[in-house]
Amino acid sequence: MHLTYLSVIFFLFLLINFTTQDTSVISFQPSSISIVTGENKSVNIRLLKSDLTSPISLEFLYDGKLDNIHGYINSIPNITFTNETIDDRSQFITITGRRPGHLVLTAQSSQINISSLVDFLLIDIARSHVLNIFIQIVGWIYFLAWSVSFYPQIILNFRRRSVIGLNFDFLSLNILGHTSYAVFNIVLYTSSKVQQQYFAQHPHGVLPVLLNDVIFSGHAVFACSVTIIQSLIYERGNQRVSYVARALGAVGVVFLLISTIISLSHHLPTLTLLYFFSYVKLAITILKYCPQAWMNYKRKSTEGWSIGNILLDFTGGVFSLLQMFLLSSNYNDWTSIFGSPTKLGLGLLTILFDILFITQHYVLYRPNLQYTKRINMSNNEFNDKTSIISMKA
Repeated sequence: MHLTYLSVIFFLFLLINFTTQDTSVISFQPSSISIVTGENKSVNIRLLKSDLTSPISLEFLYDGKLDNIHGYINSIPNITFTNETIDDRSQFITITGRRPGHLVLTAQSSQINISSLVDFLLIDIARSHVLNIFIQIVGWIYFLAWSVSFYPQIILNFRRRSVIGLNFDFLSLNILGHTSYAVFNIVLYTSSKVQQQYFAQHPHGVLPVLLNDVIFSGHAVFACSVTIIQSLIYERGNQRVSYVARALGAVGVVFLLISTIISLSHHLPTLTLLYFFSYVKLAITILKYCPQAWMNYKRKSTEGWSIGNILLDFTGGVFSLLQMFLLSSNYNDWTSIFGSPTKLGLGLLTILFDILFITQHYVLYRPNLQYTKRINMSNNEFNDKTSIISMKA
């Protein structure tokens, strides 16, 4: 069942990447830059057209408009390519930041057809380099917290040689959710076409997926796979994946498969398809913790469920939200918080469920309380037996 999830979603990932390929006419090198207000940076523009028979002039568009009305950067003069020398196929422009925000720079020409979907430059203008560094640090803190959070459970399973107490529905839904989230992060982070679609919807937004998001989601799939292997080889009692969880997983995979086919037929934008992947992850996050919380309630115990996992998960959720707010502040773009509803929802839901598990472990079913109850029960049984013996005597 789990391998089927992985195989199908990996196939979908390949299809999505296949649909994001286009042919460029010009090339911005680099294709994205990050500067602070008042800073200058040079960008190389190469003309990729080989049969140049006459000069080609380019004029620049700012978020698809000829007028630089927002003034995020200084206006850039038009440039012209000629066929006199090979060097004229490559020219430099200077980008100067004026105010915090985000800008998509494209070009147009009356001589050639330039696609704004593939030929563009992404420009981030921040308030402060120091705050940018702090944002990166916060991002790697939550990456480490969330990544390490998988291992207390793995170590606990290894030491006990048992997965009793670990809900299999949680494992089944978790692998599907993290695989879907990995597809969302990897494609949005690596595909310039999808990024252009995103900035068309959020013209002054900040890309909500960073490198640490990509690495985390890929690592999460690996860690979930390790835990699933443990569930196959260690003592598990009569635990199994319920029919409800299997049905939910099957519905999610079929939904993504149909959506991918529709996207391949060009009736659904690739960005919308990726949002579908992220919504599957978000829905699974809502559902996956419920079986474990219910199991703890029924057993009146958290034995077999690692609290170290929960504490690290809680830390990651807090720092994930903190990074989103810092990004919005640094680029003066508060609407970007909702540009990735999955990331926002994951942070909030993670915190809420972790608070529930912490309450179960340390308040409702804390280990020393369970031990005290067992001792009291033993003492009561002993006293009852002593009373019976005395009566008989």
